[in-house]
Amino acid sequence: MKFLIIGDSYGQGEYRRKKSDGYLELVPDTGLDFYLTKLGHTVTNISANSASNFGQLRHAYWCLRAMADYDYMVWFHTEPIRDIVEIVIDDPVDGPMQYPDFQTIKIYADAITYINECNYAYAQDTIYNEFKIPFVVIGGVGRLEQSIDRFNFAKYTIHSWVQELLNLDYQLPKNMMLWHRWHEVFDTFNYSDQQHVIEELESAEHFQDLLKQNSLFPDDMHVVGLEYEKLAVRLLEMIQ
Repeated sequence: MKFLIIGDSYGQGEYRRKKSDGYLELVPDTGLDFYLTKLGHTVTNISANSASNFGQLRHAYWCLRAMADYDYMVWFHTEPIRDIVEIVIDDPVDGPMQYPDFQTIKIYADAITYINECNYAYAQDTIYNEFKIPFVVIGGVGRLEQSIDRFNFAKYTIHSWVQELLNLDYQLPKNMMLWHRWHEVFDTFNYSDQQHVIEELESAEHFQDLLKQNSLFPDDMHVVGLEYEKLAVRLLEMIQ
């Protein structure tokens, strides 16, 4: 079978911190693409570090316009706050088209749900309806909305792979990483549910503490390569 992988750095594999300077580096031959190829399949991987969901969906659409000979797309779904930064704030052309009502939403929790559901609608209406390629959607740094199961494009879903790996009996937040542009989002849009925002930040801090304590995340952020091997087998079992 032929697969197209999209998403953020979770679509690439295991990372380690270099001893020399502490910066992250990708460990070769540890990602889902490597293990699917090893199992006899053909894989194109366009995932990218720190990518947003819509940025990757948009990239996938233009790749498919050039060549759409895939049996499945695998989407490593990331946190929606990246869409707010990369598309709503930084892209004055596609931002208003992809998220036309975003500026009217005053509650942060609703804004995050709206971002995700607009992305699901794009995957359905713009990609799946044209190319008829089913998706496997994997919640990585960002867990999936329950509403994704109402869309036909998402044939198979793992709502939160990380939650499964951590063996948690509670849901992780939709935005899991504390990064340098969080405050820009909150300062720009001034959401009214400040207590929820505080709880989201505390949940993200808790999540990162969990990763630091778990050997499945050798760089305190990305999944160890052996779990990608298991994921490849699981994925093939799901679709076969």
